[in-house]
This record gives sequence, structure tokens and C-alpha cells, in this order.
Amino acid sequence: MDTGLIARHQDSLLPPPVAPGAEELALFALAEALASGPDTPEAAASLAGWRLNGPARRRFLFRQGEHSHTVVLCGTPGALTLEVGGQTLQATARLEGTRLTAVIDGHRRNAAWVRHGSQRVLFAEGERWLVEHVDPYAFSEAGSHGEAHLRAPMPGRVVALMAEPGQRVARGAPLLILEAMKMEHTIAAPADGVVKALYFAPGEQVSDGDELVGFEAD
Repeated sequence: MDTGLIARHQDSLLPPPVAPGAEELALFALAEALASGPDTPEAAASLAGWRLNGPARRRFLFRQGEHSHTVVLCGTPGALTLEVGGQTLQATARLEGTRLTAVIDGHRRNAAWVRHGSQRVLFAEGERWLVEHVDPYAFSEAGSHGEAHLRAPMPGRVVALMAEPGQRVARGAPLLILEAMKMEHTIAAPADGVVKALYFAPGEQVSDGDELVGFEAD
């Protein structure tokens, strides 16, 4: 044994994380929905919020290294549908503490689900999956001071600008309204500060991750 042991055998001692498949990504999304909402699958499936002439849809973004995975959860009472990587899965699920029980396309899955900050870990059938849950509306404490660039949480169209460059605003003040997935999303100031720049005009299309607003927090 010597201090170079880990460096010499890093590939076998520290293997890369296992890439989640469609069912594992579905489990991550189901656990996220159940943990952040009411404690029954039917209530979580309803995804409380405004919608018109159709079931609510909720979009989850998970990242593992350089790879991003999107899961769309669509719910009506008594049924859950998930869109994962071009597949459509039917599921029911229950979360009790960290214990997740789900039936996905007739396949029963039992798993343990743990979250720490933005990290999510899933343990099932002797395997472990680790991903980062990306919340496009969350701002870290580290970004609450100094310069920040507010990005589009999804592709869409700029509907209206609610502020002007040079304007001082309070935390939570609306800066820009983005239309996406037939809904309007408000991009708000993450802290008290000054709007430095607005990079798009009303009517322009934006892509996921595009910088929308240059902002400098106090």
C-alpha cells in the first residue's frame, strides 16, 4: 500500500456513474413530483396549477455530467403518463419517506430515493444512480450578489419586457415574460439590484438556456 494506490487504480476503484435508463428517469421524476406535492399519486398527478382544456404537464430536467435528460409528467386522476427519451410510460407510484414504490408499464419497481441539495440518488436492485435535478427557477445563494445572467428555462417566445436597462428593481420583481408550452412564465429578479441588459425583444424566439437578462445584484 502507498499513497499512489488510488491514482493507479482509479478506473476500477472509482467507476463512472451508471447512466439511468428510461425507467430510472421515470422513477426520479415520480419521486420528485410526490415529494414536492400532496402525498397521493392522484393528487400529485393533478399538478396543481392553471391549465386550459387538458391535463397539467410538468417537466423535469436531470443532468449527469455532460448529459441532460428531460422527463415530462402528465397526470389525470388515477393515471400517470411519462414521456422519457421518446418513450411513453404509464405508471402509478407511492413515496413513503425515502422508499419509492412504483409500477411502470406493469413492471413493479422498489427503490430508495435520497436528495441532498440538487443531487438525487436512486438505489434499486443493487444499482445506484446519481443525477442532478436542475430547477430553472432556483437561484443559489452564491448568485445572490454581483453579476448574474438569467437564462430561459425552456424554449419559448418573449411576450413582454417588464423592465428597462438601468432600472433598479426589488427581489421578485418581474423582468420578462416568456411564453412556453402554452403558458406564460415570469422571469423575476433573484435579488435587489439593477437590470444591466435585455437580450431579446418581444416576439423573438429563445432556446433553452439562452441568456435573457443581464442583472447585477446589490
